[in-house]
Amino acid sequence: MSRVISACANVVLVVCSIALTVLGLEAFLWVTASTHTVHASPPASVIAPPPPASSIHKVVIPPDILAAARSRQDVISMPESWKRRATTVAGAVRANYWHGVLHVYNSDGMRWARPFPDKQEDVYRIIVVGDSLTYGDGLAAEGRFTNLLNQWLNQQYRIEVLNLGIDGRQSEDVLRLTRRYLPILKPDLVVYSVCLNDFLPSGRGQYSDNAAYPFPAPEALKNAFIRHTRAGAFLSEQYDAARRRLHLRADFFDDILADFDGYQLRFASDVAEMNRVVRAAGLPPLVGMVIDQFPIYGQRGYRIAKIAESALATAGAEVIETEDYYRRYHGHSMNISRWEGHPNEVANFIWASMLSSGLRGRPDLQAFRR
Repeated sequence: MSRVISACANVVLVVCSIALTVLGLEAFLWVTASTHTVHASPPASVIAPPPPASSIHKVVIPPDILAAARSRQDVISMPESWKRRATTVAGAVRANYWHGVLHVYNSDGMRWARPFPDKQEDVYRIIVVGDSLTYGDGLAAEGRFTNLLNQWLNQQYRIEVLNLGIDGRQSEDVLRLTRRYLPILKPDLVVYSVCLNDFLPSGRGQYSDNAAYPFPAPEALKNAFIRHTRAGAFLSEQYDAARRRLHLRADFFDDILADFDGYQLRFASDVAEMNRVVRAAGLPPLVGMVIDQFPIYGQRGYRIAKIAESALATAGAEVIETEDYYRRYHGHSMNISRWEGHPNEVANFIWASMLSSGLRGRPDLQAFRR
């Protein structure tokens, strides 16, 4: 009997210790959340364009943009205002707030709540096709590279840049989208912002083995703990990160590299056909640029980017090179927050600068100079 009592006492002691630890963590996270200030990004209308730069090393990112991006990286418990909540916006098929930013979707999943503007003959129209990095998940629409590019180039040219980014699209989908919208929007130039996972087959989601090695607790209890406490959400995130570090859970590259030889062939075929379709419409060659918010020079992402650029060049597209980008920003993580891996306003500012420098000298654009 004494052994049973001792065992029960030990169990109670362990449970109480865990409970006190969780309560202490919960209190710490609440205090941290209430005292940490997250800086709002400045509206795109007040962001001065960078000077035309011959090198990415000369691009200067405004301090207020840097401060806004850095302030989100220090948040360790998601603020209530950042959580996803549905809303209604006139003209949008659906809409929600995420990270305090409004996201709207038209019937195709693009970030448009109104019809596209009519084409004006005296305005140079660029359409930018791509996936969620182009759409701008977690980022205010004004901070996307397409919006910045539109603002900057408009100071010198009669121009409009239309963002056709859609979440979850791969190169096959981008090809179909380009075919469909060329006769509708009648652009003067098509830009393809390539995400590294565009090599995946159409409709193929990533992280298919995320359910492997789940935390050993009843599902209902675990979900309630995560939903209703900051400590639960924090511990779940740390457990998930530990699985990635131990390769017990897929990371960004696992699915991309699973059948990469085959994926390369299809991607190359898609961009070749995309450029053929663009040229058949009487337009200049497709312009392609790889966008990657986690540049690490010489590693997997860099090598995939180089393969994508080679495929674009072989297809006859004009390529905006990322070699200097990977060297200059090696090791910089430019994601929105720990809960949102999509690119932040710093990455978008850099990409807008790269595109601005690459497009300003185009001969076909000079007739639209103000």
